[in-house]
Amino acid sequence: MIYDLKLVAELSKELGFSIVDSSQTSVDIKIFEDAILVFQNIDEQTDSLIGFSGTPWHEHGVLMFSGSDGCYTELAYIDVLSEIKLGKVLVCELFNHGVLKDRYLVHKNHIDEFEYMQSGDEIRIRQYINDSL
Repeated sequence: MIYDLKLVAELSKELGFSIVDSSQTSVDIKIFEDAILVFQNIDEQTDSLIGFSGTPWHEHGVLMFSGSDGCYTELAYIDVLSEIKLGKVLVCELFNHGVLKDRYLVHKNHIDEFEYMQSGDEIRIRQYINDSL
């Protein structure tokens, strides 16, 4: 699946997000001052991914959020920003001994990150605050 990056950029602007960088292969969107969400077409435009700049987590194509209860929510890439804006999709940050190890998206109805914590881990879950609602 290839992302329509022009559409992602247009929607980002409509929703009030700042575009940090944009090219033929990627759009970088500021969710928080320190959290840049990247939509990228890769492998000579045959695949795509969503991920946070500087961290390992990423997803390809449709995002699937699931919890330990077996329930899940699928979300098309173009709906990610709207769901962040609405506060349904959250940004989860994993720190170990105070160092950021990963940053990824979670759905507020399917958070089970605490089950996988290890010694020294700290999890921060951030919700985008929309002052215009």
